[in-house]
Amino acid sequence: MKKLLKGTLRSKIRFLELKNELLEENHCRLNEIYKENARLYHDMNHHLQIISWMAQKAGNTEIVDYTTSISEPIRQLPDMIWSGFDLVDAILNHALALAQAKGILMDVNVEFPNPCAITADDLCVMLFNLLDNALEHTAAADKAGGASFAPVISVSIRRIEQFLMIKVQNPCRELKKNGFGWFFTTKANPLGHGIGLQNVRKTAEKYGGNLETSIQDGVFTAAVLVFLNE
Repeated sequence: MKKLLKGTLRSKIRFLELKNELLEENHCRLNEIYKENARLYHDMNHHLQIISWMAQKAGNTEIVDYTTSISEPIRQLPDMIWSGFDLVDAILNHALALAQAKGILMDVNVEFPNPCAITADDLCVMLFNLLDNALEHTAAADKAGGASFAPVISVSIRRIEQFLMIKVQNPCRELKKNGFGWFFTTKANPLGHGIGLQNVRKTAEKYGGNLETSIQDGVFTAAVLVFLNE
């Protein structure tokens, strides 16, 4: 009887393992399809713009109107970041939506290693705080500077040998460096500012890494390097 129960349990466990493998395989396939469709939409929009320009140059208003009408739905498609890592995608797309609402552009390049030894909680702490800091100071810099062009936040996530690098760059004002190497706001009420980056540093140190910050020519850079320890 015990052997029968053990055999049944093993069968159920194997069934669940196979189910998870199939789900993961399906997710990877959907991820590849999504990325390929995104590339096709991107390229198609460029082709339509070229056709429209050529038609406009030739004075053919019918083709111009036609290409404009069919390219409009493509332009209205929401921008989405798709790295294949659900948690990273959720955080980045949330930040992207906030940035778009504030008239801020985001340049995102993600090559996230899979598998990754960093826990989901720690990834949330680092990514959320880095992006929150960038959005806050970019909006402040844009408001103070009154630039005629949209500000840009650059995000790069990639593997460098045995390390994961997360680098976020944004236009910034109202920051200065103190004797300990930290950048703090010069706002009238500084209470609470800088805590997010301190949390990023503490989290990075858990993985034998660090957070480096710098500011040059009005651009603030926060670069995290953590040991993957695979």
